Amino acid sequence: MNALEKLTSDPAIDRFIDTSFDLSDRIHEILESKGLTQKDLADMIGKKESQVSKWMTGTHNFTIKTLALIEVKLGVSIFQVTKGPFEPVKNEVEEPADVLE
Repeated sequence: MNALEKLTSDPAIDRFIDTSFDLSDRIHEILESKGLTQKDLADMIGKKESQVSKWMTGTHNFTIKTLALIEVKLGVSIFQVTKGPFEPVKNEVEEPADVLE
C-alpha cells in the first residue's frame, strides 16, 4: 500500500463516525432543551458520569440497548429507523489531493 492509498478514507468508517457524532449531538440537544447535564443523564440510566462522557465524546460506542434506555428515560426519540422505500447511502468521499506533487 502506497502513501496515497493510506490517505484514502473508508466510507464505512466515515459513516460510522458521522452517525456516532450525530447521536451524541442529538442527545446533547435533548439534554440542553430539558435543562439536564450529562451527570443527570448518568443518574437517570444508572451509569457513571465518566461513561456518559465517553459516549458523548466518541471514545466509546453506544449500544442499541443503551440508546433505547436513554430514549425511555428522556422521553424523546434519539434516532429513527425509516420504513418504506430504500434510500441510497450518500457517500461524500472526496478524491484525495495528490500529496506526492
